[in-house]
Amino acid sequence: MDEFEILNLINYLEGIKGRHTELVTVYVPGGFNLDLIRSQLADEKSTATNIKDRNNRKNVIDALEKIMNELKLIRSTPENGLVIFCGNTSEREGEPDIKVWEIVPPAKSDISLFQCDQRFITEPLKQMYHQENAYGLIVLDLREATFGTLEGSRIDVLKHIKSLVPGKFSKGGQSAMRFSREREGLIRDFYKEIADTAKDLFFNKDLKGIIIGGPGPAKDNFIESGYLITNLKNLIKGVRSISYTDESGLRELVEKSKDILANERITIEKQYVQKLLSSIARNDNLSTYGEETVRKELGSENVDTLLISTGLEESKRNEFYYLGKGKNVDVELISKDSSDGQQLLNLGGVAAFLKRPSRQ
Repeated sequence: MDEFEILNLINYLEGIKGRHTELVTVYVPGGFNLDLIRSQLADEKSTATNIKDRNNRKNVIDALEKIMNELKLIRSTPENGLVIFCGNTSEREGEPDIKVWEIVPPAKSDISLFQCDQRFITEPLKQMYHQENAYGLIVLDLREATFGTLEGSRIDVLKHIKSLVPGKFSKGGQSAMRFSREREGLIRDFYKEIADTAKDLFFNKDLKGIIIGGPGPAKDNFIESGYLITNLKNLIKGVRSISYTDESGLRELVEKSKDILANERITIEKQYVQKLLSSIARNDNLSTYGEETVRKELGSENVDTLLISTGLEESKRNEFYYLGKGKNVDVELISKDSSDGQQLLNLGGVAAFLKRPSRQ
């Protein structure tokens, strides 16, 4: 399953509610000995025989047996680990329907979990997808600093701080030398505050890198100040000159870091949307947008790549996704959280690149 299907599955699993503790969730860390997991499941099965409610007892035991049978088919734990959900999905009392799902996480997991509950424990798995390839962002000058993250195509503002550093020139009342010393001290204090804030926000976050930007030399002086802890300093992937140091500065920083982010979703999605807009502007008939025309081109086997906005209504998003997959079309999900993604959403939320010029 690809990411779209897995996230859809997670949404489905979150909608399943057990009558008792009949829904079993198992997280196996990457490289963990499966024999130990099998042994634990056997012990849990033995314990489950003590469950008082007959239906619940049967459903839990059946789920554990189904997981144990699935694990017999696996020689070793995948490098990234394994997540298993199993339980009764039937809405009819006394007519159980025990189903099992196995998912390999997108990155190596060290989570170990076994739980029987009235719901499946999906949050850790969901977080693995949402935090994949996250970047920390810092934009600053001597007046202010703004901190954020880039996850996928979404830029989130985490914190904004202001400094007490005055302008370069004293307004009188003290010597130039004393004013300069005090100003330098306030600059150091501000750099230390930026470093402390970065530590609070980023130190325990699984980041792929940190990108720093600003309009003047303050960004470079901050890095050279020595206040940023080594673990975070080693994550710096680039420093960019930008015009702003507020929320718009974070967006500008991402825009000017295309080389760093060349293989990340936000850049890939931008390339698709810009290619679409260029095709529309040229009126070359090699692209189309809107539900009706895209559905027609899919029916004519004339779609090469399908673009679907995550902002599209869920039922329609699923419809077009599986229509495309059924036609062996390349399907690209475009996040609504970026400016480019909003442009696709404004075009109806679905578009396509065509194999041959449209006859419309």
